[in-house]
Amino acid sequence: MDWTVLTLGRFSRNRYWGEDESVAHRSAICTSTLIRAPGVNIIVDPALAGDEMAAALDGATGLKPRDIGAVYLTHAHGDHFTGLAVFPEARWLCPKGEAESVRKQLGPECAARVGDAPEEIAPGVRLITLPGHTHNLAGLLFGSRDGVVAVVGDAVMTRDFFDDRRGYFNSVDQTQSAASMEKLAAAADIIVPGHGNYFIVKRG
Repeated sequence: MDWTVLTLGRFSRNRYWGEDESVAHRSAICTSTLIRAPGVNIIVDPALAGDEMAAALDGATGLKPRDIGAVYLTHAHGDHFTGLAVFPEARWLCPKGEAESVRKQLGPECAARVGDAPEEIAPGVRLITLPGHTHNLAGLLFGSRDGVVAVVGDAVMTRDFFDDRRGYFNSVDQTQSAASMEKLAAAADIIVPGHGNYFIVKRG
């Protein structure tokens, strides 16, 4: 399988830059990723609205919104599904336990389309449960020519947070966040975090 980072995330506050986490210093955009799986192209966490998301997809891959068969949302925070409506022909999926929260944030017509993701959303692309940032967050794990890739949303904000095994300021359970990162350290060769660039995991 092949994969491409479409948007490089940024976030509102970063403790590792010496910023006060009690206030926002900038707007947030999440990292969006395309996975080319057997028989289906999958967008994970569409970060941009309207033409911007379509342009990011086209500019990085040459694909159009109609070429996307599934959109997967790692969790129910709104910055991770800003561009959902750009893909009207795709299946809209998120982890069981997160879907209802997503539906409440969408209009009735869109809400009805959001479904619980199966354990494997395409051949070789499976969910990996990573609670901590939210109670039911789940990333996607798959093999590629680069190794085992985990696209994990805000289970990991950036490499700094992963190295420190620390959740974000708004994570619901910091202990679970740390445990989820330990799980990823054993499972993945490459992590695509929620608000930064991908990085290589040094497995022992």
